[in-house]
Amino acid sequence: MKTVILDDWHHVYDGHPQVERLRELGEVVVYHDRAQSEEELIDRLKDADFVIPIRERSKLTRKVIESLPDLKLIAQTGTGTAHIDLEAAKQRNLPVAITPGGSTDAVAELTFALMLACVKRIPYAQEKMKQGEWPPIIGGELKGKRLGIIGLGKIGTEVANRAKAFKMEVCAWGPTLTPERADQAGVRYMPLNELLSASDVVSLHVRLVPETTHLLRKEHFQWMKPTGILINTARGKVVQEADLIWALEQKEIGGAGLDVFASEPLDPSSPLLRMDNVVVSPHTGWSSQEVYDRFLTISVDNIFGFVNGGTVHLK
Repeated sequence: MKTVILDDWHHVYDGHPQVERLRELGEVVVYHDRAQSEEELIDRLKDADFVIPIRERSKLTRKVIESLPDLKLIAQTGTGTAHIDLEAAKQRNLPVAITPGGSTDAVAELTFALMLACVKRIPYAQEKMKQGEWPPIIGGELKGKRLGIIGLGKIGTEVANRAKAFKMEVCAWGPTLTPERADQAGVRYMPLNELLSASDVVSLHVRLVPETTHLLRKEHFQWMKPTGILINTARGKVVQEADLIWALEQKEIGGAGLDVFASEPLDPSSPLLRMDNVVVSPHTGWSSQEVYDRFLTISVDNIFGFVNGGTVHLK
């Protein structure tokens, strides 16, 4: 049997113990670059029994899936499957496995890194100091501030736990969140408009699905406090980016910490890169050595579970 690992751009799986474990099943091929076309991707996977895609870097379209009759399992890293044509996989009886919880802590930590960087204005201060200045900055504190969490799943709940350690008040709303479930997590449920108007920081933690695409638009930013900060470590298209830029330029909100964007990589001409009240990072919330280790370990477990009739975390 043959396993192909796609898109190991950072070479984190070179010599990894889990890759050696996979070799017990047969050949393992690791690609460190992106296939430049569907045809090239099909060629890389043409005789594979299993594929481990790293995150959502390669698109497994209907054409790709239908061109791979030998493929027995997609062992996806992470839980995002927007890059996989799930209907085509279902019609082909091709199971898709995921690695739940792998990046929860990493994303929750980056959420607070962005939050603190915005409140303390750390990137702005550093840039001014590198230019030889000693900027007279007045920062803020998180203690006593209200954090509004949109999406109280695993990541949102971990963000709430960290917010309590910072002595913040926490409220939450989500498309399927109930007051009872919010209460179980120790946070206050609020309708979306109330959460936006009452929160000092709003943090997004919903999946990108049709119902959450452009969830926040111009009218929502107008509900926020003029000092309010938006944190987005979910997906760029949860926000109507043009409306966010408008809100920042018009001082409808006080700032933003963004790890995700409508189009990635972010265009170097984007106004977001020129704003002093915006902190950006290149979609690295999920990325840590620990996360890569967990992703591969669970993916390999899924493959062995599939082969041996054991546990497989199916989508």
